Amino acid sequence: MLQTFYILVMAHFVADFILQGPVIAAKKRGLNKYMLIHGAVMAVAFFLPLINYPAGKTLLGALAVFVLHMTQDAIRVKVNGLLKVQPVSWPFYISLGIDQILHISVIYFLFSYFVI
Repeated sequence: MLQTFYILVMAHFVADFILQGPVIAAKKRGLNKYMLIHGAVMAVAFFLPLINYPAGKTLLGALAVFVLHMTQDAIRVKVNGLLKVQPVSWPFYISLGIDQILHISVIYFLFSYFVI
């Protein structure tokens, strides 16, 4: 079980940093097509490692990842805008760290609650 959670965390980081790319990262402002694409990629990244688990719970978890990840990212974009956080500054990295802690916490909760 723990190995599957580690795979989920790695899939999250690949999807959130590598697959997102600079275009989506720069253009996901609020609920737009870029945020929806990002949310869909994150949901697939949650779903694929759990392909052998019960389909209903896994799909429900992937849907929850889709909604919660987009919500967290939209809030981060809004807060960074209000605080005038510039990329590649220490407030940006603090914001990024908090964001990733929240994302991993959601993945842990969903994995332990819906899937196991």
